[in-house]
Amino acid sequence: MTLVRSGRRTSALFHRRLLLGVIVLAVGGTAAQGGPRPRKWAVPLRAPGFENLHRVTGDLYRSAQPSAGGFAALAAQPILLKGDRPVKTVLSLRAFNDDGPLTPAHPPFRLEQIRFKTWHPEDEDVVKFLRIATSPDLRPVLVHCQHGSDRTGTMVAIYRIAVQGWSKDQALDEMVNGGYGFHPMWENLRRYIRRLDVAAVKAQAAHDGPWR
Repeated sequence: MTLVRSGRRTSALFHRRLLLGVIVLAVGGTAAQGGPRPRKWAVPLRAPGFENLHRVTGDLYRSAQPSAGGFAALAAQPILLKGDRPVKTVLSLRAFNDDGPLTPAHPPFRLEQIRFKTWHPEDEDVVKFLRIATSPDLRPVLVHCQHGSDRTGTMVAIYRIAVQGWSKDQALDEMVNGGYGFHPMWENLRRYIRRLDVAAVKAQAAHDGPWR
């Protein structure tokens, strides 16, 4: 009897581990399958008071919600990577929380906000984001939401497509498999990007001009 139970426990453990491995591969995508992280994907950075911080380009960074300590550190040293320019704008995508109470008085960066609802992405939010992210006077921009995964990932993916000329497949691959913590429950965001008329939002952003 002992041998039978042990065999059953071993078999069950094996199947649980096998299932876990399948899940990891499904979620991890390109990088999890053993291939090197594509060099054009955002580069992980570390800074006090920041989580999920990455350099997308020299003009755009992404992160989770910075802490008060993070904002204080950024105010004291707004250069996130040696050789880059100091951050000029912090853009929050959170719908119900503001950065103002967390920032020191008179920070050397500007605060902007787009109240982006994860469950209901809107083209007008994308247009505003593109205007802010491409305005010369506001760059470099640090964009964040709560986790730096879903809303932030959506906007960065659109930036990749609209500004850098990536395909939707390339941008979605990074968004989901880049290690930013994309939550599968927000599959609607992937559908939104698939259906987005990128040419139309680019044209609207160009028509409206730089963000003031």
